[in-house]
Amino acid sequence: PIQGAVGWYPLNQLLEGPGIVDYCVGAMPNPGIFVLGTTEDAVEKHYLSLYKMGPGPLYCFYWPYHLCHFEVPSTVARAAIFRDAAIAPLGAPTVDVVAAAKRDLSAGEILDGLGHYMTYGLCENARTVHAERLVPIGLAEGCRLLHDVKRDEVLGYDDIELPVGRLCDALRREQDLAFFGRSVASLRREVSATA
Repeated sequence: PIQGAVGWYPLNQLLEGPGIVDYCVGAMPNPGIFVLGTTEDAVEKHYLSLYKMGPGPLYCFYWPYHLCHFEVPSTVARAAIFRDAAIAPLGAPTVDVVAAAKRDLSAGEILDGLGHYMTYGLCENARTVHAERLVPIGLAEGCRLLHDVKRDEVLGYDDIELPVGRLCDALRREQDLAFFGRSVASLRREVSATA
């Protein structure tokens, strides 16, 4: 059961670090979400014990479903009607989801979209994504591979040719400039200038 997640991770890394993002395959009912939390408050610990949440210091909170087709419209309605934000940005991006090859891919192939047959997503630190010029999974669809890529390799901008004139690429360049001071396009020029 997913409640076993409280023992999956080194406690000191969870408590001292920025946190982690992970997933569990095969949790039922599917698709659920979980979060691990801790508290120092004695009253909260007492009630968590009463609710059979375990001895702590980590507690697993599991929501057995995630119905995005219903949750997104209600979140949009909440924002429009009540002027209420379900989530608010922290500032610069901290995590990105990059494209990795689901199978061996061949030069010349055009990448398909999210949830299809060629790529899957992996969470990565946003600064690492930018510094190593990794391809966000949301931008991979429609890109042509410039050379072969082995299964489970993460795709970089040197591995692909972007389609011309896409709004998503222009927006990503704008985001990179705003938060990292330069865009992937400027990084590409610097790399080819030094090669």
